[in-house]
Amino acid sequence: MNNLKLIALEIALVLGFTACEKATVVSEATADVIIRAIKSPKDTSKTVFAAVHSVFSYSLIAGVSVVSPDGETLQLVDYNNLGNSFFNNIADSVYSQTPPTLGAYKYTVTFKDKEVISYTNSLSSSFVIPPPITSLTKSVADTIYLSWKAVLNADGYQIKITKTDTITKVATQLKYITPFSDSNTPKKTRLTFAMPRSYFSSALSNSETYSIQLDALLFENTTSNFLQAIGTSSKNIRF
Repeated sequence: MNNLKLIALEIALVLGFTACEKATVVSEATADVIIRAIKSPKDTSKTVFAAVHSVFSYSLIAGVSVVSPDGETLQLVDYNNLGNSFFNNIADSVYSQTPPTLGAYKYTVTFKDKEVISYTNSLSSSFVIPPPITSLTKSVADTIYLSWKAVLNADGYQIKITKTDTITKVATQLKYITPFSDSNTPKKTRLTFAMPRSYFSSALSNSETYSIQLDALLFENTTSNFLQAIGTSSKNIRF
């Protein structure tokens, strides 16, 4: 497997820009919409979908609204980096068995300097299914192996490891494994990723539950600058 160069827009739980720098700050933003697919929490035999929106700027943003092709308006209320990026955290109840409306989404971005600029980004019909996880096991040497069936049209995958505090119920991301692809020819039908104990915690506890999130990624083009779709699966493991 080899790494993919991912210079994508920041997405909640997925993509970060904490290291970005720019000599001159101007009121300019980049907007993106993707399709996220997950297994239905109520019926895991079904796949459900939602539109994920994100807007990033080197300037601070005060607010973002999005108008879908069918005229519905959504306010993006979640943000990172003091307002450099806005997005929508999606509750399970928002996912639908029908993919989101295709076409051009209009973003109205209000910057903290009061300037208002509109942007558009289009959503196509292509999506990726949640990658079917076949096993999550721990070897004698404390290496954890995640195995899954390859997603046919996925350009790559990424992995996130989180731990939830048993008292506060707050989830903390412990490790983010940057996007990678299957470099084999022909590509494998089943993939396995090995994760050492250090990816989880320096002091593993038998009472703690760790969650491994696996994302299948589909890009808009071969330059891998923007995502078109994500398919997400997750599985828990205890030590």
